Amino acid sequence: MQAVHERMAYTELPQEWKEWVAHNVARGCSVADIFNTLVKEGFAPEAAERELNIRRVALKRLPSERLELYTAERFLEGAECEELIGIIRQRLRPSTISHDGTAGNSFRTSRTCDLVGGESAVRALDARICGAMGIDPAMAEPSQGQFYEVGQEFKAHTDYFETYEIERHSTPTLGQRTWTFMIYLNDVEAGGETKFVNAGLSIPPRQGTAVIWNNLRADGIGNYDPLHHGTPGTAGYTAVLTNMMPRPLENAT
Repeated sequence: MQAVHERMAYTELPQEWKEWVAHNVARGCSVADIFNTLVKEGFAPEAAERELNIRRVALKRLPSERLELYTAERFLEGAECEELIGIIRQRLRPSTISHDGTAGNSFRTSRTCDLVGGESAVRALDARICGAMGIDPAMAEPSQGQFYEVGQEFKAHTDYFETYEIERHSTPTLGQRTWTFMIYLNDVEAGGETKFVNAGLSIPPRQGTAVIWNNLRADGIGNYDPLHHGTPGTAGYTAVLTNMMPRPLENAT
């Protein structure tokens, strides 16, 4: 890649660099690594962020000593949310749960969409989430859309894997889930809050707001305090997007 003209270096990327970015994002390179390369090559961080669709995240930590829980308003804009809702509606299936067989059919009554179709909106979403968290995309599970009609819910649950689930649900390189990144995609007419039961906190659904929490204690053991309930909506629907971030296995190569 030839040197960039000094005048352009701090304002925008030339087409050849735009194509380089698109190529490396498509092949799954770390957004953080691409960003760092652009800055080293003389581009302003703002230019790199714009090209990588990275939005600075203003996190607000909720008051609790029992868990790390943050919100970020307007993580997605309304048009972005509506586009993702349109994709989710096309491929909904009954939601499933990972459990020991004791949960009944009423435990989770929503529908789910696996966002693995390769749409540009989904690629941009995943890049933005990984950029905000500062992780390699390979460290994140595929994003999922969750869709709740009136009265549907996901009863109080945790997101980390129990000991008996690790072998069943981990991959050859990724193990226990660390962080959960959730985004509300619509303003719900009534109900649909996410209640963190043990912490006594309830977060209302507001379009574009991200809710981010740590599933583990400082010692790496699953933390039961982020127990949360996707409560039923009483009017309208609730559309939510979730992304889980497992940590690498110690013996992975």
